Amino acid sequence: MSITTIASFYGSSAASAVRSTSGSVASSQRTAGTASTATSESTTVSISNQARQAAASGGIAVPESIRQDALAELNRVFPQDILDEAKARLDANQGISGSSSATPGLGNLPLLPENEALIAQIKSEMHAAHAANTEGMTNLTPYVRLIQAVQSEGWKTPMSMEDAQREVDIAQAMAKLAPAASEAPLSEAQQLQKNQAAMAQFEKELAGEVPDKLKQRWQEAGLSMPESATTTFPKSIWLGLAKAAGIGEDEFLAKARELAGNYSGNSFLQAVESIISERYVASSGTKTST
Repeated sequence: MSITTIASFYGSSAASAVRSTSGSVASSQRTAGTASTATSESTTVSISNQARQAAASGGIAVPESIRQDALAELNRVFPQDILDEAKARLDANQGISGSSSATPGLGNLPLLPENEALIAQIKSEMHAAHAANTEGMTNLTPYVRLIQAVQSEGWKTPMSMEDAQREVDIAQAMAKLAPAASEAPLSEAQQLQKNQAAMAQFEKELAGEVPDKLKQRWQEAGLSMPESATTTFPKSIWLGLAKAAGIGEDEFLAKARELAGNYSGNSFLQAVESIISERYVASSGTKTST
């Protein structure tokens, strides 16, 4: 697959990354300036030429080809079948925060062998694109999106590159169709607090802990789950939960693939949770709460 073929995948993420990086540089420089003013001690600050250029131009310069690709992605019109699938998934995923997959929260389960090979192919092309770069910056966003698509869906059925590209299209369309947040913009202090909370949660998950939002979901649904189960990041927590409940990996994956043919979105996630909860209750003698 050539870079030209996947150029249409460059999009809002790339543009947002550029804007975010510019903002971070400017913010860091404001912070450094404030700190040097507030102290009487002599402080030496090393600023790279790239940072100086960014401060002078209002942002870090990126190759024009990447800018054009990002603009094309922002203005992209998706085919009707992609829009229909994106809307169906949004409807099916109601109540699941931050999910853009037909199987929310179940990404990174062990892939089918042919999909492991597909991941290797995408990574190889990513490295080749980086090595062939002559513009000083390589936009690897489209490759990362393809890898994520395979990791999210490739545990269920064999995928081709075209399948992975379609999953990327659907995810991008879902992002465009999702209603914009109605909350008022956060203050700098509120945004910092939100970022710190997100990082704290990420560090807990990195250590193998079950996400708090899932614990709350199980409590509200009256499920008994092996919440003490741990996993090795970034693998899916579901294998760890299944094993802690007494379900072997092969059995769990076979059942999950069977369910994936009949359910999607929130219904699928509920079905998987129910299987784990029922086995955990049966194996531990725990009774579900009502």
